Amino acid sequence: MTPRACWISSAQPVPQLAPQILSAWKDTVTSRRTMLGLLDPAAADPAGHAHAATITDLEQLAERYQTLHATANPSALLNTVAAHVRMAIAALGQEHTDKQRRRRLLRNLATVATLAGCLAYEDMGDALSGRAFYSVAADSARETNDDQAAATALGYTAQLAHSEGMTGAALDHLAAALAHAERAPAVAAWLACIQATMRADSGGHACAAQALHRAEPRPVVHQPAAQPHVLFDYGPAHWAAAIGHVHLRASHHTAARDALTAALDQLQPTARRARVLVLIDLATAELHAGNISDACRHATAAADLLHRAPYATGTAHLRVFRAVAARPIGARALRVLDEHLAHLAA
Repeated sequence: MTPRACWISSAQPVPQLAPQILSAWKDTVTSRRTMLGLLDPAAADPAGHAHAATITDLEQLAERYQTLHATANPSALLNTVAAHVRMAIAALGQEHTDKQRRRRLLRNLATVATLAGCLAYEDMGDALSGRAFYSVAADSARETNDDQAAATALGYTAQLAHSEGMTGAALDHLAAALAHAERAPAVAAWLACIQATMRADSGGHACAAQALHRAEPRPVVHQPAAQPHVLFDYGPAHWAAAIGHVHLRASHHTAARDALTAALDQLQPTARRARVLVLIDLATAELHAGNISDACRHATAAADLLHRAPYATGTAHLRVFRAVAARPIGARALRVLDEHLAHLAA
């Protein structure tokens, strides 16, 4: 099949998308036809007709990536999204890109680079690449004055720094994100949820409770006609999960169990990542409450979900649970969980 020519406009060429994607295909076991279909089902046309890709096409691809994020294999999707990021960066380097086209390219790059960061770090466990993608996203969003995109990228950067124990850096990134969120209310509750989690993990339970109040999801009364892409999944179920996590860190195990159980019941079936984290927190709450069998059941359910696709953040949380659970539960009762962990490490 002949590689399809890719253009940002009918008059001005940019670096071809096809070579970028072809280089990504070399790094994945996914077939060329499958990857092409992942990007654009029409691209699998055996006639191989040339198609001039507009900026609108790139924006639609970004939307498709976000839809695929819930169910696609993270490794395969990352190869494609990273190729898109490289192509967008190359297109921005062209001197003849006019201001309107440049703004749209920057917004597209901010969107896709943020998603690439999530895939690289949260799913694949590559913190260095994740941080680099988030940096590209934040710079692109700031360049085009897109407060929501900037707040989103910085929010993810704060989470990454927090997970690596860099509390000061995490709080700095979060403060910058919250400053942007003053002009982008759609992202404010999600950021407050991150703040609550970070404060709870650091022992600041009063601050965590205050942040939880601001994290309550609220309907957007006046929504702009062209609402920027929302690169995070947040709603009542995720708020309940945060409440449960804050209670867990404060050693309120009964309240934590109730909130986490409610979150689990509300989560959509496709919310695999959130479900894994809730199950591990629920297992931890049951463990501390002395309900050993329930703790093992929830942890094993989380491990079962982790078998379906890579999710490095969830695997790391499960290993923490395993270390905490070793003494009260004992090796024999944890044999099934150990078998799951051995499989995930393979």
